[in-house]
Amino acid sequence: MQGEKDALNTQELAGFNLFMGKGKCGSCHFLPLFSGAVPPLFEKMESEVLGVPANTDTINAKIDADLGKYNLYKIPHQKHAFKTPSLRNIALTAPYMHNGVYQTLDEVIDFYNKGGGAGLGIILENQTLSPDKLQLSETEKKQLIAFLNALTDKAVY
Repeated sequence: MQGEKDALNTQELAGFNLFMGKGKCGSCHFLPLFSGAVPPLFEKMESEVLGVPANTDTINAKIDADLGKYNLYKIPHQKHAFKTPSLRNIALTAPYMHNGVYQTLDEVIDFYNKGGGAGLGIILENQTLSPDKLQLSETEKKQLIAFLNALTDKAVY
């Protein structure tokens, strides 16, 4: 972003392109902060309803019981809504999701690749994440994870 053409290697750059394109990650994790902070003023923080399951059972998936922002405001469309966090240093912040259900970035990418909770069979009328499968190949998943790992500040590890 600052003109450093060698900041990302080929795999990381392919992952960035997936992040902004086919993976649809950039539609919730806005640049340059890679979070839900809405540009250009960054005064508003987005929340999303992803359909995060209570556990890793993908055959009998059940929504996590935490109602998220609904607990604060009692607005029905905010049931199961959670702040979109920054992805900076994501390689260091496992476990993932608001309830820590996923231990690895591979698991997180698989969740999104299936269409979130809807793709697992969880019915949520207010899921804001597209229920469409992303159809990422194994290579594309690896590229996306390489990019996410590139968001880790080298000064902290």
